[in-house]
Amino acid sequence: MFNIKKITARIKAGTQDTGITDRISNAVLATQRKAADYLNRKTAGWSSRKTKTILILFCVVTGNAILFIGGRAVLSANGPPKTFKVQRLWQPAPLLIPGSKAPHMADSISKKIHH
Repeated sequence: MFNIKKITARIKAGTQDTGITDRISNAVLATQRKAADYLNRKTAGWSSRKTKTILILFCVVTGNAILFIGGRAVLSANGPPKTFKVQRLWQPAPLLIPGSKAPHMADSISKKIHH
């Protein structure tokens, strides 16, 4: 599958392996071509002035929308974005061997639950 000698020979020869990336690339290009052909058919009767006007309006509207969303994200009405607070976690006592002098974990848990 990954024979180094074959791969090195292909690189030196300049041949490219048509793999999955080429198929994905071709599928994306075909979709783009289909969308472009559709839009060209729909706007075929438009004058150049109308096309430029629509393009300028589209740029102005989307630009304002992007500025509005970005501005709200940075300058929210409630001040800067909320930050999270780091809290200390409760760490249980280590589990000890029965009969030792230290308390058992079960004892510490029962004390926490019953108190």
